[in-house]
Amino acid sequence: MKICIVGAGNIGLVLASTIALLKKHEVVIYTHKEFDVSKLVFEDVENGKEYTNLDIKIETDLKKALDNASYVFCTYPAFLRKDFIKESKEFYPKGCKLGFLPGYGGAEYMCKELVEEGISVFGLQRVPFVARQSNKEIASCLSRKTNLYLASIPKNKSEEICKEIEELISIPTTPLNEYLAVTLAPSNPLLHLSGVYNVFKDYNEGDSYDRQLMFYEEWNDETSKLLLKYDEELQEICNRMKPLNLEEVVSLKIYYESPTAEAMTKKLKSIKAFEVVQVPLIEKEGKFYPDFNSRMFLEDFPYGIAIIKYFAILTDVETPAIDTILKFYEDKQGICYFNEDGSPGKDFENSGIPANYGLDSLESIINYYRI
Repeated sequence: MKICIVGAGNIGLVLASTIALLKKHEVVIYTHKEFDVSKLVFEDVENGKEYTNLDIKIETDLKKALDNASYVFCTYPAFLRKDFIKESKEFYPKGCKLGFLPGYGGAEYMCKELVEEGISVFGLQRVPFVARQSNKEIASCLSRKTNLYLASIPKNKSEEICKEIEELISIPTTPLNEYLAVTLAPSNPLLHLSGVYNVFKDYNEGDSYDRQLMFYEEWNDETSKLLLKYDEELQEICNRMKPLNLEEVVSLKIYYESPTAEAMTKKLKSIKAFEVVQVPLIEKEGKFYPDFNSRMFLEDFPYGIAIIKYFAILTDVETPAIDTILKFYEDKQGICYFNEDGSPGKDFENSGIPANYGLDSLESIINYYRI
C-alpha cells in the first residue's frame, strides 16, 4: 500500500519510521518543513535500538502526496486540521482511509462532506507512541501503547482498519462501539488543561518565571482534585448520551488506577515518559513567560474542552470544574465560546464544536455517527 503521513512532527516521524521498517509499503511524508530525510535517525528508546537509511519519501505537493494513497494519517494539531481537510478534499482516491492521531478535536465533523462522498474517516483514542524530536533529523520513540482503540465513520469499516493498523505498527488495536468514545476520550484536554490552570491561574500580565518549568513537576494534589472533578463531569455527560453507550470513555480513575487525588498525583509523577513534558513558556532575556500560542492552548481549549462543554449543554449537565477552566482561559485571552446562558459566544465558530458543521442537536449528531 501507499501510506501518506501528514506532518513531520514527533508522531509523524515515528509513525513513518515504524511503517518503513516493515519494508512492505510505500511511505510518504507530506510536509513543507525543510527536511533531509536521508539523515533521519529513528531511535527506539524503549528497546535500545537505532535505525537509519529508512525508505521514506518527502512530498511538498499535496495532490501528489495523496495520489493513490490507501491510508492517510493526519498528525497535525487540531487547529490546523480544518484547513488541511479543505485543501485536500479533492485529492483522496476512491476507497482511501483518512485517520487522525489522536482522534479527538472534532475532526470527524470537519470531514462530514468527505464521509458523504465515501471516504472512510477514523480516529484513535490516543496516539500510539510517546515521541520526541531531539533535533530535526532525530525521531525518538520513548514508549509505545500496549493497546490502541479506534472508531470509524462509517462504523462497518472499524474492524478492517483495526486489522490493518495492527499490521502497520504492531500494536493490538480494538474497534470501539462509538466514535464519540474517541471525541470524548479523557486525554489531553483534561490532563493538559488541569495542569496549565494550576500553573497559570494566579498569573498576572508581566509576571515571569526564572526557569523552564516541567509540567508534571508542578503537578500537585490540588491539580489532581480539579482533574478528577473534570473527569466526573465528563462521565456524567457520557451517561446522558442515550442511546449511545459510552462505557468506552474510561474514567481517568480507572485508566491510571488512581481513585484519589493523592494517588493520581503520585501516578502521574511516576510515568517516565511524562518527565520531558514542559509547561508552555517562552524565554525572553533570561526570563520565562506563558506561551498562550502553544499547542496546549490553541488545541485543547477550542478543540477539546469547548466540545465537551457543548455536549454538557446538550445533555443539561452542570460543569463547575469545566467552567472554571474555560473561564480562566477566556479571561486571559478575551475569548468567549459560550455566553452565560449557554448560547454561542463570539468565538464559537473558531472551534471544533459540531454545530459549526451543521450538527446542532443530539439527534443529528447521533444520526451522523450511525452512518
